[in-house]
Amino acid sequence: MSPRFTLAAIAALIALTGCAKNTTAKQEPDFTSGPTRVTVTHIPTKTDDGTKVFVTVDGSDAGVLATGQSIEVHLPAGKHQVGGYARSLIGRVTIPPVEVTTSPDSEKYVGYTVAKLKPAFSELNEAPSKAANADAKPQAPQEPKITEVPQDPQA
Repeated sequence: MSPRFTLAAIAALIALTGCAKNTTAKQEPDFTSGPTRVTVTHIPTKTDDGTKVFVTVDGSDAGVLATGQSIEVHLPAGKHQVGGYARSLIGRVTIPPVEVTTSPDSEKYVGYTVAKLKPAFSELNEAPSKAANADAKPQAPQEPKITEVPQDPQA
């Protein structure tokens, strides 16, 4: 009886050791201070379903974006991967990152859009609100069209 109990105890110990959480002293990066600034904006589109996007920088969570919102991320100068993911009923949907090279003398802008049902991050030349206003062209109001319908003489 004793050898069976010992074997069962060793098997249970091995199984439970595999389930134990490995605690390492991994520090989460601080995106609230740094010499450079990257603004990430969730740009609304017609094909966007309104899902919140979790922004990642170099693989670490940096913040959450709802449609039309922006977040500012402060980073050290250099190359960074700005990407993200969205949660769904079946798990996480990863959105491929865009590479951004930051420097202390300029601010970078990244936009998240959904085009043709494909979500993507892209680097922008200027702030999204300025870009949207520059692209918008005022349209003259259209007059309603009146069409006459001939009446049936037999009615």
